Parts: sequence; C-alpha cells; structure tokens
Amino acid sequence: MILPPPTPPFETDKAGQIIYPVDNGEPLSNDTEHLKWITFVKYGLDDWFGDRTDVFVAADLLWYPIEGRPDISQAPDVMVVLDHPPGERPSYKQWEENDRPPNIVFEFISKSNTADEMMDKLEFYSEMGCDEFYVYDYRRGKLSAFHRDDGRTLAQKLAGIQGEWQSPLLGITLGLDASGKLWIRRPDGRLMETQRQIARRAEAEAQRAARLAAKLRELGVDPDLI
Repeated sequence: MILPPPTPPFETDKAGQIIYPVDNGEPLSNDTEHLKWITFVKYGLDDWFGDRTDVFVAADLLWYPIEGRPDISQAPDVMVVLDHPPGERPSYKQWEENDRPPNIVFEFISKSNTADEMMDKLEFYSEMGCDEFYVYDYRRGKLSAFHRDDGRTLAQKLAGIQGEWQSPLLGITLGLDASGKLWIRRPDGRLMETQRQIARRAEAEAQRAARLAAKLRELGVDPDLI
C-alpha cells in the first residue's frame, strides 16, 4: 500500500498541535440493518469479555495509525485490541496506545458500499498491522474471513467443512445459517446474543440472585457476608 503524500497545512489548535477530528462526517450506519449487525457484534463481544481489563472493543471509532497524519484514518464498524486496556476514547491514536493497531476488525457491507471500497479497506488493514478481518454482506448473505498470512498480509481463508470460520485470536466461530444470516458461537459454546437478549438474561440473573438473597435472609443468613 502506498500512502498518499501529506497535504499540509493541517488544522491545529491554539497550542499549535495538529487536530485529529473525532468525526469523519460519515454516519454510524447506512441503514437499520447495518446498525443491527454493528451492535450485535459490539455488544456480543462486550458481553463475552465482561469485566476483563485487557481487551478494548469499539464501534465506528476513528483510528489514526500515523502521528502527524490526520488525513489517514479508518473507522471500522467494530474493532478489537487485545492485551490492551478498555476505556473511553474520542478516537484511537495509535502512537498514544503503545503503537498497538487493532487486532481484529469487522465490516458490514451495506447498499452504499462498493467492492473497491472493501478492497481499499482490506489493503489498509493489512498494511497497518491488523491480524484478522471479517466482512459480512448481510444483503447477499455472504461472509468472508481474512487472516494474516505468515505475518505478512491479510489473506482470504476458506470456510471449514461446515462452512464455518474460527477466529484464531478471539476463539469465536462465525458462520451463516440456511438463510444467509450471520451467527457467532462464543468459545464457551454459547451463541452470541443480541443486546436485547443480553439485557433480558442479565435481568433474569439479577432476579434469581434477589430471590436467593431473600431466601437466605429468611434462614437467618446475611447474603452479603457469604
């Protein structure tokens, strides 16, 4: 990949520091289904990693890989950085993140996306150091997986015998059902859930915990001391 030459002057703040915009002017999603798949993967990964303090997951966050080049960026639909602290960020400036590029990126093809655009993204993610890249075309029911090939470039991988891909880094398995709908199985064997399903499960678990605590109190046991 040949990066475009810089085109200064870049916008600076009052202290003369280059400004890295937190908004690239593009919408978070191009249609309701696009947003559905972004949130499905984002919240599903958040749920799987739970309270771990060594995984950063973000959706539609501007990633600047090169200091001094605010003109070079991408905002993956979902990105994951392993062995890296979570937390709020207005953007992901790689030089401020121990020079860690995202390990895994997901993109969902909407009606407005073109094949050339996806090829440009593949080239960008490959050159900038991503290890895995997953592309799901929800309108056509097609899923593609790209893994880093011998540490050099992202190369497309063929699906397994069952038409499934397994992420070497995340341990999740991705596949399509008979209608072309994406499903993801977590390393614990459970299918990834939607945000609503996650919320319902959390509520049910909280209710069970409350009932157990009430029962313990009836028996004269303080559940807070257990």
